[in-house]
Amino acid sequence: MEYNNMVDVMNIESFDIFPTTITSFSLKINHKPMLDKLIYTDDESLRSNDQLHKEKTWGPLVDGIHEVTDVVLKTHQYEFDSLEITGMWANRLDKGEAHPPHTHSNNFLSGVYYLKAGETSPIQFFDPRPAANVLQPRNSPNWHNSSMVQFNSVEGVGYIFPSWLQHWVPPTKEHRVSISWNILLRGHYGEPGTLQNAYI
Repeated sequence: MEYNNMVDVMNIESFDIFPTTITSFSLKINHKPMLDKLIYTDDESLRSNDQLHKEKTWGPLVDGIHEVTDVVLKTHQYEFDSLEITGMWANRLDKGEAHPPHTHSNNFLSGVYYLKAGETSPIQFFDPRPAANVLQPRNSPNWHNSSMVQFNSVEGVGYIFPSWLQHWVPPTKEHRVSISWNILLRGHYGEPGTLQNAYI
């Protein structure tokens, strides 16, 4: 079938809605005192206690996390009285080890910062939309069509992301030490007078 009339396509516009934001940042702090201080619990994950944010050694990192998170929240126009780190811990992975897919329940934001790492030990985030993997036409992977996105682990670099976003670390190719944390916002949640609001 032949069409004799040409169609004039005009005003094509795309909208990225319901974004899932991951923020990267870098800090110039001395990692040696922190690495020297680490004591890992005796379990399979080689994880430290989760109260590092209360120890003086970690003060520079805690200050950096607060500063970056404050900028992120204000940029996205969240209202809050204060932000609170509810837990902060170290994870050590050796060559060939992985960290299984997980989320960070009962928190608003989470993050990871690399004390010792390399670009061959990335963190990978999965598309959170339930229907996103129902049909997957072949494509050239990019920010708009991928069901998984990865970021390299680089010493002195960190990432902040929504706590509900599922992520994991695939088997690493080198020794890796990261610091993870969770954050809650103190303030008003929900609209006033809706019976769905709270002050936390």
